[in-house]
Amino acid sequence: MELKKLEVPTSSITEVKRSPMDVFEQARQAKTGVYVFNREKVAGVMLTQIQYETLLQELDDLRTQLTDNIQIKMHDDEVAPGLEELYQNMKKTLVTASSIAAKFIDERMVSFGFITRKTGFGGVVDMINEMKQSGKITYQLRQKIEGKNIVAEIIGELDDRSNLFDHIIINKIYLKEL
Repeated sequence: MELKKLEVPTSSITEVKRSPMDVFEQARQAKTGVYVFNREKVAGVMLTQIQYETLLQELDDLRTQLTDNIQIKMHDDEVAPGLEELYQNMKKTLVTASSIAAKFIDERMVSFGFITRKTGFGGVVDMINEMKQSGKITYQLRQKIEGKNIVAEIIGELDDRSNLFDHIIINKIYLKEL
């Protein structure tokens, strides 16, 4: 079996303990992160402050681009009276086409006033199973608006690129009146 050669700089925990500034210098010179190994397994990645802040800025820029293109629609492609503020908040917070953990989706939906789906043991597993079976996760708003129940459907798919079982890619979000 042929071993793969890592195309990025590497270091060991021992080297980091001995001289962390040398590892930061290695990252600066290579213009990339340095993978830090502990007993032949990656323990983490070291970046310079500038590299880290650049990554954060790029991530923020991508989120802004995705938020500008977000697809949150009502069933009749109009925002029903009384839901404009909810619509705007969801548009700012839930990003389509990016991988997000099911528990974070649930936390965001709860912050909008929807009933949590993480009730009891295995709540996240139930959310994942619902997504597998129906292609969506359904939430109900805690309070009625103008006497009507509001339901949000998060349409998406499991992220097969993620090593984590609970990551979902949101495609669309629908708000419906019942």
